[in-house]
Amino acid sequence: MKKIELGDHVVLATIENITFKIVAENTDGSYEIEAKISDDQILRYGNISKEMLRILD
Repeated sequence: MKKIELGDHVVLATIENITFKIVAENTDGSYEIEAKISDDQILRYGNISKEMLRILD
């Protein structure tokens, strides 16, 4: 399995129709992710475990 790195594009196990970008890795091994929904809206989640993410090629 490929290691998740900053800048990778991923989908969440629970929200597969939105592509997120890895923007930070926390000290506990979890990730901060964000997706641009529109010009003025950004959806951001924090403390997401790697098991909840699937890397897109």
